Amino acid sequence: MTCTTFSHTCRRCAETVVLVLALGGRGVAQGIDSTALLNPSPDTWPTYHGDYSGQRHSRLTQITPANVSQLTLAWAFQTGQSTQIKATPILVNGILFLSTPDYLWAIDARSARQLWQYKYRDNTGFHIGHRGVAVYKDFVYLTTPDAHLVALDAKNGKVRWDVEIADSKKGYWSTNAPLLVRNHLLVGVAGDFDNLPGMLKSIDPDTGETQWILYSTTPPGTP
Repeated sequence: MTCTTFSHTCRRCAETVVLVLALGGRGVAQGIDSTALLNPSPDTWPTYHGDYSGQRHSRLTQITPANVSQLTLAWAFQTGQSTQIKATPILVNGILFLSTPDYLWAIDARSARQLWQYKYRDNTGFHIGHRGVAVYKDFVYLTTPDAHLVALDAKNGKVRWDVEIADSKKGYWSTNAPLLVRNHLLVGVAGDFDNLPGMLKSIDPDTGETQWILYSTTPPGTP
């Protein structure tokens, strides 16, 4: 659970992620493949909604209506950033991946120990918020305020590749969490101007190459 669930009542929590139950963990290097996303283990949260159903429901049974009042704080992690946390933390193999605009942290879910931190380069993109990351094999993917898609090594946070998904100078920006479907990494982009067509891009998760583009409206100049 993150404090963003209660952001309308607890502004002091804007920079802190809080865990109320300790979670089991394994090495992040084991990664996760696309088949595991079809039926994720109950002790993981490997994608934005938890699974492809979009229900955001956990099958864990340790917390019940009878004992929920007994939950206590296990740890709190301070990001050190002034930006509000709006992302859904991703949990894979005992590692939490948490993002804000331009930043990503890998945190041991049991101890709150920071494993690594990634900072994107300074940019003039729209820093309205960030919804989260995607994980595949030993990659972690995040979008950036200036509409780039960055792939990091899940073990150490080093950049594997960085591609532009839209031109931020035209008014495009991206805050969404990428979605992995088989061998397609899906990212959406929008803009603040009426002449900018929204688009959905499919990116090769291994190489960063564009596989296809679907426009929400007809691009200017297109019949």
